[in-house]
Amino acid sequence: MYDIDDICKKYYNTVFKYLVNLTQNVNLSEELTQETFCIAIKEINKFKGNCTISTWLCIIAKHLYYKEIKRISKFDSSKIDERDLQEISFDEKFILNEERVDMYKKLQNINEVTRNVMYLRLLGFSFKEIANITGKSESWSKVVYHRGKKELGKFLKGGTANE
Repeated sequence: MYDIDDICKKYYNTVFKYLVNLTQNVNLSEELTQETFCIAIKEINKFKGNCTISTWLCIIAKHLYYKEIKRISKFDSSKIDERDLQEISFDEKFILNEERVDMYKKLQNINEVTRNVMYLRLLGFSFKEIANITGKSESWSKVVYHRGKKELGKFLKGGTANE
């Protein structure tokens, strides 16, 4: 069976770092990391071994983050920090957000494996860390990322992946 203490010690930092890069919020990342391991403890018997444990944990963390986004998206104005609003003008925020949204929409057209590698890289993970998370080699991570960049470039220029 699986040693839960060993899993927590071994993968806590990986999951935490993944969430920090995803959320850009240390406090939220701490909460989500703890929740990830609570779920993992409850569901460890359902882990089939189709991927590495770190990948499985990051998938749980990602789903918890998406759930949190949906919860927050109901717009709680009390959570807005006025200092954040002053840093970038509304127009700049809108333009940056629209460009980012467009890029993430285009990423949805790429196969899931490549898309996940792209997300991890965009979140600041090194190729070595991506290899560790995915259970593949560092070279594999670089190749998949490079191909994904080329494919995304085609989508961003208005083309399709098959061109």
